[in-house]
This record gives sequence, structure tokens and C-alpha cells, in this order.
Amino acid sequence: MKIKVGKYRIPVPKSRAGRIGAGVTLVILGFIPGPPGPGAIPLGLTILTLDHPRGRRWRRVTIVWAGRRWQASKEKREMRRTAKRDASVVPGASEPEV
Repeated sequence: MKIKVGKYRIPVPKSRAGRIGAGVTLVILGFIPGPPGPGAIPLGLTILTLDHPRGRRWRRVTIVWAGRRWQASKEKREMRRTAKRDASVVPGASEPEV
């Protein structure tokens, strides 16, 4: 089993005890400043949710919510770019008055 994070795929232990150990270790490492840093906390929690039904549901709901929000912000950015591009090309605006 692998967890997909962006373009990376992170392997997860096959045994339940291994997943719980890895998840707890990552959460603890997330509180230590340095290279693993706070980025390890969400990864550890994600690994811990693999074995719990409520955790799986929460993860799926969160992924769908984040995807929809990302899609909406992407559409808004495109609309702003189009509006900005159309506003900069106003007919007759660049011609000097005589």
C-alpha cells in the first residue's frame, strides 16, 4: 500500500502494528523542530487513519473538500486572468487623441 502525496508515493507498512508505529513516530517527529518538521504530522495522521473507519471517512471527506476548493480557486484565477487580459486590450485606448 502507498500513500500519494503530490507527485510522490510513500510506501506504508503492511502490518497494522507497523502502520500504527510509523504513524505515531511521524506525529512525534512533527513536534521536533528540524528537517522532519511540522510536515510529518499530517502524514502520520494519514497513516493512522488507515486502520480506523471514522478516520478513513474523515480522510475521504477532507480530500473531496480540498479538491473542490482547489478547483474553485483555479477557476477564479482563470476568470481574473481573462478579465485582466480583456481589460488591457481596450479598442482605441492606446491611440492618442488628436
